[in-house]
Amino acid sequence: MTFKMIKLMLKRPSAISPRYGNFLFGLLCGWILSRAIHVWTTSGWITAPNAQNNSPAFNISESVRVLCWVMTTPDNHQEKVIHIQATWGARCNKLLIMSSVADPSIGSIALPVEEGRKSLWNKTREAFRYIYEHHLEEYDWFFKADDDTYVVVENLRYFLYPYSPQLPIYFGSKFRYPEYVKQGYFSGGAGYVLSREAVRRFNEQALGDVQHCSAAYDTEDLEMGKTRKCMESVNVTAGDSRDSLGRKRFLPMEPVFHLTSSVTEDPDFWYNQYSYYEPFYGKNCCSDLAISFHYVPGKHMHMMDYLIYDLHAWGRRYQDAPLAKAKTLQEAMAVAGPYPISTLRPKTEMSVVST
Repeated sequence: MTFKMIKLMLKRPSAISPRYGNFLFGLLCGWILSRAIHVWTTSGWITAPNAQNNSPAFNISESVRVLCWVMTTPDNHQEKVIHIQATWGARCNKLLIMSSVADPSIGSIALPVEEGRKSLWNKTREAFRYIYEHHLEEYDWFFKADDDTYVVVENLRYFLYPYSPQLPIYFGSKFRYPEYVKQGYFSGGAGYVLSREAVRRFNEQALGDVQHCSAAYDTEDLEMGKTRKCMESVNVTAGDSRDSLGRKRFLPMEPVFHLTSSVTEDPDFWYNQYSYYEPFYGKNCCSDLAISFHYVPGKHMHMMDYLIYDLHAWGRRYQDAPLAKAKTLQEAMAVAGPYPISTLRPKTEMSVVST
């Protein structure tokens, strides 16, 4: 029945029974309401509910604002970076690509450094200088990744939620080298995340003093944490990111290594030597809210995305862990435990491993 027919019948009420009149009146009201809703939603006056926007992960994306930056080289712009941009990088509040060449196809930033492994530390220094000058007040946390790091950004935000960005702290996969770093340092490949206050201290207190933060070549991750230099020298705490079962969240190797490795009992293997905490292997290797893995090839990032975000086991339901209450700097130093700190002593004659 068209709107014109309804109008015609309403003009001749004597031809309409009371019951039929009520029906027509209800039909007319429904039509008017549907038109009003259409106008409101298409004009932007109201917004239809969005399941994704109402998810817990979406709800904390603005209260835990994470800037991610990726260290890369021109050779890897199309080989690796484009896959990060198409997967986990899109979930950061901001993604910066730090290279030595400005490439419009990926929007990379050209840092004033030469390429090569000997330039990794200087590239890191320049990247954090750029972030400090352009983005410090816009974001709460600043995550550094390599171009073969895969990150579950939602788990990163969940982990950081209890901590204030005003705390001088940073987190990652903790390694040790007692002769150099008292509080440990973080693997570069697994990524590490600095609070806003940590970035401020790094730039304002450490970078300007060559005694604190040498510009000379050294392994990037070790130099970042070194005793009398950089983070430790300006009282930025290297926090403990393990979960309540002592399992790691930042993993310095690819998932298959941690799950199936045969080096478990080899005390001379570098990971067993340098891990600050006793490493676990097999299904107990990693937190079920793991944050990052290293050595993930570009195309494999799409596989990781599918397995994490799209694949479901029929009949299984997973309950999200509740958000934690605010934590202090002291609480960031150790998880509920105790869980073992590795007792192996790194061989001093071995070269420092940078992952």
